[in-house]
Amino acid sequence: MREKSALALILTTAATYIGTVVGAGFASGQEVLQFFGLLGPRGLPAIGLTVAGFFIFGYAVMETGRRIGADSHLPVLRETSGRLLSPVLDFVITFFLFGAYSAMVAGAGSVLNQEFNIPWIAGAGAIAAVTLVTVIFGLSGVVSAVSAVVPFLLAGVLIVSIAVLYSRGLTLGTPPPEVKPVVTTWPAAGLTYISYNVIMSTPVLAVLGTTLKDRKQVTAATLLGALGLGIALTLVFLSIVSSFPDVVTYEVPMARLAGTVHRLGSPFYTVIFLAEVYTTAVANLYGFAIRLAPGDTPAFKLTATLSSVVGVWAASAGFSNLVRVVYPLVGWAGSVFLVALSVYLLTGLRKSRRRR
Repeated sequence: MREKSALALILTTAATYIGTVVGAGFASGQEVLQFFGLLGPRGLPAIGLTVAGFFIFGYAVMETGRRIGADSHLPVLRETSGRLLSPVLDFVITFFLFGAYSAMVAGAGSVLNQEFNIPWIAGAGAIAAVTLVTVIFGLSGVVSAVSAVVPFLLAGVLIVSIAVLYSRGLTLGTPPPEVKPVVTTWPAAGLTYISYNVIMSTPVLAVLGTTLKDRKQVTAATLLGALGLGIALTLVFLSIVSSFPDVVTYEVPMARLAGTVHRLGSPFYTVIFLAEVYTTAVANLYGFAIRLAPGDTPAFKLTATLSSVVGVWAASAGFSNLVRVVYPLVGWAGSVFLVALSVYLLTGLRKSRRRR
């Protein structure tokens, strides 16, 4: 029984890790297009680097959280980045968590209005309400909800990607020369993608590590999570590079590609997109609330509720535009955090060797 429960715990944690890192930008296909697809065949080594980074740095955050018993991302930041740098990183993460949550609410309202003609406020309010209910149940609610949704997300990506590749054929195409990637070299593209996603996932991963019993479980969970992310990234990448040049004109590439292979493809992928919006919103709202109030307390529930209400208001006021302005700041903070984590990991390895 112990082995089964340990395996179930590892699989659940790996699924939560995937759901925390994978967001609406990934689901739309736009992130993969900008960071990897526009590199053409060079996007494959960038994805390989990304998978390695997700494993190494995801392990560092979760193992640190497990070892020190972190109740939010702040103790992990202090442990890995020091007391001088950690307040700056903490501010960037906390501010952006609220901004990203508001953007998810706004995105859900817009997609539901566009695809199903549901009034914006009704769609935004619905995703906010479902997210709040999940978060109020604390970490156990977040883990249960996100890990349950992830298999559906991965299956959806798998089905749509295979359908697109079957319809169009697998080719490692090159993008139109006039369209330039966000980052022009594959190592820089991989590192940038890693830094942004790791720092924004830290609020959940830091606390998620405390649900595991030892270092072996952390290693297994982060390895499975990174591999799952790698498979999803590769499938979306192959679908995109096999669909040049028209794919570069799509705002939501994967939904449009799904619509080209079947008349129900676009609505089907819209549901997948909304599920990914939900997992991102849950991770962001939980990370924001747990930073401001201890988990499983009336103060935490009140903070989550007020944040949810204000988030809907911010979304209706166009808060997502402000989030886009903050992206460079988050990218900088993520790069600094990766350097700090690297130094912390190397220092830890040296200490372990000395003890031996």
